[in-house]
Amino acid sequence: MTVALVILGLILGASFYGFPGALTGAVLGYAIGELYAVSRKLRLLEGEVAELRRRQEPLSVTTPAEEVITGTVPVSDFHTGEPPPDLISREETFSFNDSPKTAGDPSETDSAAHNVTWESALPSEEKTVAENPLSAMLNRFLTGGHLLVKAGIIILFIGVSFLVKYAAEHELFPIELRLAAAAGGGIVLLAIGWRLRGSRVVYAQVLQGGGVGILYLTTFAALRLYSLLPPVPAFFVLVAVAVLSAMLAVMQNACPLAVMGVSGGFLAPILTSTGGGNHVLLFSYYALLNCGIVGIAWFRAWRILNLIGFLATFIIGAAWGYRYYQPEYFASTEPFLILFFAMYVAIAVIFSVRREPDLKAFLDGTLVFGTPVAAFALQAMLVRPYRFGLAWSALGLGLVYIPLAWAMFLKRRRYMRTLIEAFFAFGVVFTTLAIPLAFENRWTSAAWALEGTGILWAGIRQGRKLARIFGILLVFGAGVFFVADATLSAGGMPVLNSFFLGCVLLAVSGLFSSYCLFRNREIVDWWEFYAGAALFVWGLLWWFGGGLHEIDLHMPLSFRMGGILAFLALSCGACDHLEKRLAWPWLNRPALCLLPGMYLVALTLKDSGLHPFSQLGFAAWPLAFAVYYRILNRQGAVPGSVLKFLHAGTFWLVAIVLTLEARWQAGNLVNGADTWKEIAWGFTPALLVLLFTEFGVKRSWLVRERHEPYLSLCAGPVIISAWAWAVFANLTSPGDSDPLGWLPILNPLDISTGLVFVALAAWFGRLRSGFPSTFFPQQAKALAWGYAASLFVWFNAILVRSIHHWGGVEFSFNPLFSSVLLQASLSIFWSILALCIMVVATRARMRPVWLAGAGLLAVVVIKLFLVDLSKTGTVARIVSFVGVGVLLLVIGYLSPVPPRGREVDKI
Repeated sequence: MTVALVILGLILGASFYGFPGALTGAVLGYAIGELYAVSRKLRLLEGEVAELRRRQEPLSVTTPAEEVITGTVPVSDFHTGEPPPDLISREETFSFNDSPKTAGDPSETDSAAHNVTWESALPSEEKTVAENPLSAMLNRFLTGGHLLVKAGIIILFIGVSFLVKYAAEHELFPIELRLAAAAGGGIVLLAIGWRLRGSRVVYAQVLQGGGVGILYLTTFAALRLYSLLPPVPAFFVLVAVAVLSAMLAVMQNACPLAVMGVSGGFLAPILTSTGGGNHVLLFSYYALLNCGIVGIAWFRAWRILNLIGFLATFIIGAAWGYRYYQPEYFASTEPFLILFFAMYVAIAVIFSVRREPDLKAFLDGTLVFGTPVAAFALQAMLVRPYRFGLAWSALGLGLVYIPLAWAMFLKRRRYMRTLIEAFFAFGVVFTTLAIPLAFENRWTSAAWALEGTGILWAGIRQGRKLARIFGILLVFGAGVFFVADATLSAGGMPVLNSFFLGCVLLAVSGLFSSYCLFRNREIVDWWEFYAGAALFVWGLLWWFGGGLHEIDLHMPLSFRMGGILAFLALSCGACDHLEKRLAWPWLNRPALCLLPGMYLVALTLKDSGLHPFSQLGFAAWPLAFAVYYRILNRQGAVPGSVLKFLHAGTFWLVAIVLTLEARWQAGNLVNGADTWKEIAWGFTPALLVLLFTEFGVKRSWLVRERHEPYLSLCAGPVIISAWAWAVFANLTSPGDSDPLGWLPILNPLDISTGLVFVALAAWFGRLRSGFPSTFFPQQAKALAWGYAASLFVWFNAILVRSIHHWGGVEFSFNPLFSSVLLQASLSIFWSILALCIMVVATRARMRPVWLAGAGLLAVVVIKLFLVDLSKTGTVARIVSFVGVGVLLLVIGYLSPVPPRGREVDKI
């Protein structure tokens, strides 16, 4: 880590502030690395102390003298006891005292035996950091030998660079002599290092690395600063130095040598720069350096070397572009960017191939995810003047990654599954991103969201908490920046515009991130699980919000509400389908929320004065109900008590939609009285319940296992509401049937009322016969009496409307009450009705019913003396008294009081 930070500090400091900046950056990088190392070692020591306390018994190892001499002793051969099984994985290596021993000297043998150290008894620093190449380089640099030599070679390299620059400025020696001396010094360092490669390994590698860096420096200075070497010979010299550095590093398996050589190569043009120069030469030179890195990567999986090359190449390239790039440089700059991108994609692949024996599908997340992001960011700067430049660039990246992923899948799917998935994801992402980029310039937020998703996915796969945190924040932050940019035009083309596709990408990023956290909930922290829930809601908001905004903006008004309903239905249906395919129960919630959305659409239509089948609703409503009933039929995890209410709510909504549509159609088709519209409130629900009761209970797949809930909870409120409407309408409506003439019974209001009572009787009979436990006896009796009372209201209403239409009496309370004709008609009608009730009750031996008829007769008699008697001198009064008297005689003859008894008191 320290080496990388020092080099990064050198590069950044030198890029902006020259030599002082390079020195300051190196010091800061070293200080930061040191702080990180100390904290990591402290955590390691705390872990070791805790492990020792847990074991409580120190490990003692003694071996025979003859086994000490061999240098490697199997753990199972120790005479003093075996270490715990969880600490044994291989033959353990021991270190010995190098001082000469006298053969046969028991004290020396014992001393050697006591000098044995068991390296894997506790988690060692080396084993702990071996998994991280940056940390391994840090420990080798700080804790290995020749620390002063390593520091000295770095300082010497910087000093030589400073000396060359100073001598050039003051013309102390001929430039040819100065460069030759510097190159000779580099060759001397190389020769000494090669000579000592067997006896002083680390020291030799440091010297060779410094020599390679000096050769880079002098060659580039001769080419760029002093024009002593023509471009072609300098090119071949640099190629030779790069090949030499790679060969030396590979032959000696010396990662530090490669790091020193490559670092020197990247620093050379920075330290010798005068602020001018040809960028083609600069990037050609860096291309050569990266060719050396690619060559080394083919033989050695040195991640630290790959990272240094990647960071130096793209950071220096970005710094140069920020300060010097102009549109006319595009043709000479774009090929280098493509070349660098291809190189580091290749290095990422090679690195994974080199790690195949580990059987861990290991990938370098920095290169895999950093390369396309860095390259795409630089490409955005290069193609900014071109209208569709970034769109074509995204499409090109997608067409690179998808075939590459497919080729790797065919050849190495077993070992490189993680890398294949990452490349395929990038291919899909960039191909998709090309569409909005071709129309609008909202690529930044979408790219951040997709990048955050990729980082989160990689952090989960590789167990990196910091990467997961950064990915989650990036996904949320991308949405925030997108909202801040939402004031810009969304584009004139429906669907294929930056705003909608940006919302889609943000939704996909949020939902995929949530799914990754859900699937790996056993290995992530508890707060990450809740962050996944927030990402789930976040993704849904972007999907539904973007879709509704797109419909409102681009869909014609004549199709808008139907489009909204269809969008909601298809989206919720997709959630239900994916919930089963992905085993992701969270998707069940938005699928079930289709019902509230349908209610909101119906309410919006009603408030806007529109009928449900308007604006493409005639196709959208059947689609929505079909999708939701399919969702309900596939529910297995929802509690039955909740599920039956969802079925009931859906049935109620069917009744509401059909009623509203029937009401609008009746008013639109019949240019007459309002009665034609109002009867829909009773006619449509009653017809629906009647059809369902008679034909749908046993035959429909929806209610095959839900007979009782559908009859009681679903159909019950619908028919009871129709019943309430029938009573209210008969009490308040004159029942005008214009443009048709009015006839008792054969008019819209009475036909609808009759259908309500038929449907109510059919529903109640089906419920009582199939599920007798649904109602208590008292409830059933109350319902029967209420049914009879409402029939009485309806019959009286027919009579009142007849007087209104045929007798010319105004349909309001005072004129009707004052009408002698109506009062006489009511008296005769009630008496005839009482006669019928009492005769039927006598035949059926139902005493309570007979008493009800008698009560009605009592009301008639009272009415005669209180109301009818006041209308003196009228024929109607005479008819009412005579008629009622005759009927009383007939009733007394035909319907005596039924006897008391338990069997006769039943209804």
